[in-house]
Amino acid sequence: MKKYAVITMDVEDFYHTYFPEMNVDRSQSLLDGLDVALDIMDKKNIKGSFFVVGEIADMLAEKIKAMDANGHDIACHNWVHLRPVTMGIDKYKEQLIRAKDKLEEILGHKVNGYRAPSFGIDDEHYEAMIDCGFKYDSSKLKPQKSSKYGVLNLNGFKEIFPCIYRRDDFIEFEVSTQKIGDMNMLLGGGYIRMLPWPFMKWMTKKYLKTGQPYVMYIHPIDLSPKPMPRVEGVSFDRYLRTHIGRGDMVKRFSAVIEMLEKEGYEFVTFEQLRKMELER
Repeated sequence: MKKYAVITMDVEDFYHTYFPEMNVDRSQSLLDGLDVALDIMDKKNIKGSFFVVGEIADMLAEKIKAMDANGHDIACHNWVHLRPVTMGIDKYKEQLIRAKDKLEEILGHKVNGYRAPSFGIDDEHYEAMIDCGFKYDSSKLKPQKSSKYGVLNLNGFKEIFPCIYRRDDFIEFEVSTQKIGDMNMLLGGGYIRMLPWPFMKWMTKKYLKTGQPYVMYIHPIDLSPKPMPRVEGVSFDRYLRTHIGRGDMVKRFSAVIEMLEKEGYEFVTFEQLRKMELER
């Protein structure tokens, strides 16, 4: 198998990413980070997979239609940005179908992909998601120490390639991690900007030497040049996570793309990979 890389973005605003359970002023937005990512990717002719939160889909309707027409893969990230494991199954399916229907209404075709907010999904919610008509998912991580992540066993799935799993015609794409000691360190999200760059660069290079599929995920907040809106009453730890490294993230994002190019990775979308596997 060739070496494939998938650049993904969870298309959500700053309040989704870091304050999903709080009543935060939504009059300000950092969604312009999506445009920054698209500009960088367009210069390299890279197509990616973008997981859109349903409640902001109408606001982004013209943009995601243009992205879809340009070859990007538009997928679903729930209606609201809350971890599935915090919801009852009926409520979860209701808001998930609502999000899927909204995206399909905007795009005029089926939406096949899904990712759970904060990767907070378990086996029961996973099966409910499949029942809603999705064809692929990218919510699996190798075991994490944080309790916010769900435990996903992928019952009945077969690993057909490192980090790619299949059951019947459904495909699961695992997000890339690098094992350091007893920790599986994520190679995406805020980790790219928050961790010291020499360490993140070393981990990424170490992973790429394996030739395994590489899945990066980022958020608009990571790339937006706008200052972070002030949110009252948050912990110092959460404050730091919203601020650290934002000024360097564009350079780091571009540097990871250059590392992938140097290692001979081909950039594809999850939808392209899914179709390749089904045609094998």
